[in-house]
Amino acid sequence: MKMENHVQNFKCPFCEGEMKKGYIQSGTRLAWVPRVSKAIIEPSFIKDSVLLSKQSRFLVSNVDAYLCERCKKVVLDYS
Repeated sequence: MKMENHVQNFKCPFCEGEMKKGYIQSGTRLAWVPRVSKAIIEPSFIKDSVLLSKQSRFLVSNVDAYLCERCKKVVLDYS
């Protein structure tokens, strides 16, 4: 299920509050990593990492994200 198809009424899975559509963006690639690295390292070099955005040397990386201001949670779509 693509979240963008449900933007108007997307409810927070934690508190059922209304979520706002937006983006998480960065000057580098975005990744989920199983542990925090002590050194600045390319996320794809970390074992078991999941890249959330495409690599681009000239563009800002971003993924769709939905923000719940009530419970301070973010749900993102990296498809």
